[in-house]
Amino acid sequence: KVERAKGYVTMDSRENAQRAKDALQDREVDGVPLSIEWATIPLQVPGNQSDRREDGSKTIIVEPPVYKLRRKMIDRLAKYVAQEGHAFEQIIMERESQEGANGNFGFLFKHDTPDNVYYRWRTFAFAQGDNFKSWHTDPFRITEDGPWWIPPPCEFVDDKKLRGSNFSSGPFVGGSSGALL
Repeated sequence: KVERAKGYVTMDSRENAQRAKDALQDREVDGVPLSIEWATIPLQVPGNQSDRREDGSKTIIVEPPVYKLRRKMIDRLAKYVAQEGHAFEQIIMERESQEGANGNFGFLFKHDTPDNVYYRWRTFAFAQGDNFKSWHTDPFRITEDGPWWIPPPCEFVDDKKLRGSNFSSGPFVGGSSGALL
């Protein structure tokens, strides 16, 4: 019996997905040929999804880890991944693969956990120029029709550091993001 691994990838558009599918079809990874097919599965977006916006789009409410040491470790990893790229994350995952979901970086393997949601937001936020002490708190979308991400409140806001943004919703500092839901 041949064991097969499966993976699902979500792209920002059908056109980009088709290009990726065409480019990777029948390529080999570690001596294993890739076979790429279209799939329709109900995608679950992690995080608190009880809230929806007026247009019906989903929201992901980001909550920081309860334990300070856990938060600090996730923040540092997210900062390095934002600087060094996805390849750095892959190295960490390969080193953790022996322990998998039970290791210190187990959240990387569990995409539906609050720690993973926090990590993905933090990586994106660092890539947009946010830092350890201050970040954008306004809701944003990573992709055009994707879910709205609601960052946690920022304990410290410095107007000068948050001017200009690559967030799709534009720059915004302070105020209550609750009214935007």
